[in-house]
Amino acid sequence: MIIKNGGISLKRYFRTIQSVLDSRWGNFQYAGTPAAQKTDRVLQSSKLEDCIYRDLRENDESMESIQQEAAPKLRSFPALSRDIFQSFYSLFPKRTDADRLTAEAQKFNAKLLDHVIEDADYPTIKSICEGRELPAYEAASEFTARIGAQLDELLPEFGGRNGTLKTLEKLQAARNQARQKLTELLEQMRDSVQNPTLEQALIDAANQTESKTRQVEAVAKMVDITARQNKDAICQSISAAVGAAAEKAKEVQIILGAWSDDAGKMEKNAVNTELLQKVRQNPALLEISKHLGRFREIFAQGKRNGYAYGRGETYALELGNDLSRAIGSEFAMLASPQTVPLFVKKYQQRRLKQYRRREPVHKGMGDIICCLDESSSTRGDAAAWGKAVALTLLDIAAENRRKFALIHFADSSSCKVDIFLPGQYSVQDKINAAETFLGGGTNFKQPLDEAIQLMGTGFENADIVFLTDGLCELPEDYLETLRKEQAARKFTVTGILLDAGTPGMDFSLMPFCQKIYRTSELAGDEIVRSVISQRV
Repeated sequence: MIIKNGGISLKRYFRTIQSVLDSRWGNFQYAGTPAAQKTDRVLQSSKLEDCIYRDLRENDESMESIQQEAAPKLRSFPALSRDIFQSFYSLFPKRTDADRLTAEAQKFNAKLLDHVIEDADYPTIKSICEGRELPAYEAASEFTARIGAQLDELLPEFGGRNGTLKTLEKLQAARNQARQKLTELLEQMRDSVQNPTLEQALIDAANQTESKTRQVEAVAKMVDITARQNKDAICQSISAAVGAAAEKAKEVQIILGAWSDDAGKMEKNAVNTELLQKVRQNPALLEISKHLGRFREIFAQGKRNGYAYGRGETYALELGNDLSRAIGSEFAMLASPQTVPLFVKKYQQRRLKQYRRREPVHKGMGDIICCLDESSSTRGDAAAWGKAVALTLLDIAAENRRKFALIHFADSSSCKVDIFLPGQYSVQDKINAAETFLGGGTNFKQPLDEAIQLMGTGFENADIVFLTDGLCELPEDYLETLRKEQAARKFTVTGILLDAGTPGMDFSLMPFCQKIYRTSELAGDEIVRSVISQRV
């Protein structure tokens, strides 16, 4: 039956108190979340995570502009951008209960987040961003910017055409209010004798609750159907945004991994922020970073595997409570209940006999002089690869408090020497060296002369690494002089020939190099791994 009430049609689902009591509302008790306590946040976060995010967001005018533009279209958009960061950054993201979410958060934010998590690039993002604030924030910002630019298309695809999500939210609020009133009337009826006025009020409340509930269900169903129908288009849009976020995360990882002194943490600080800005503005530095970050990983692995102990080493004992170094006879006390207390007492008093910790002894290390060909023919990837090799050699020298010299060379009139003394240079000095590119022809004599001169002024124990792609024949009399210098100073020259495109030119290095690596024969990473293994 439909009755007119003030010109408004209201369908009556219940006419008697018994029909109400026999319905789903007969024993209903509303325990929903008040509207004031609803949240747009799909993922929960700790106070520390919130503090980290606020610090990252500080002075980010670009993100502020994106959110201001998107918020009129989707009120919950700021919460969405926060959730995306949380999803990338948190080790164990925890969901908010669905009944605590607003309609927009339920039907748009949560469903969009589901698409993100299911995307093929999401594991890549997690592997880079978990616990690392800068790549997580940069990736989340990239994703948010792309989604914000597509809201006009995405909202209708998710079922939010013509303000449907806002309408659903209003209907949910009206439904919850009706449910609350119905609950109160049911409580009154249970505690009172027969009251026709109360019964009629209860019948009206039940009709109102049923009506609003059905409206909510109908609109929600319509939204869900629309989203399912547009699933392919939605997936395509979100996948593109996730892919862009993954690339941004990789970029941050590459840059900080190549240049940062503490690449593992990837925290927001002045140094890292400046690094990101500087490298992004210089395509050459970005190309160097791609190689250098990988080479630093190879170096780190080499360090873990490159320790050796001297021959004839004695094993001294000391007292302590390091169970990993305790001698076997001490553990024998644990075999008997009577001696276990003695073991515990000796442990607490740091009186267990244990082997003295042995300090690692590095295999043969010396100062390093790197001669780097910067002739015009090396421009591009060859130059980037060579710079990355040189800077990796610098890291090796720094690790062992050794001196390092980088000799940039091209033709006979082009040569520049950068000296790096332990603890006396900055990241900016490394970047300055990386940005240097001379151009011109190729001449071997000048860099070799510079290297020998350095050996007489503080680099007496140095060896030379010589990187070139060019052909340059040295006169025999000069080669003879060079051989005498090598014999007197006892240094070696390792040649790396960048001949991947033109193999067969190693004869130019043979007269003065004791070992030659050729990129036409070995992959670049294998060459670097071998060079590192000789110095770690």
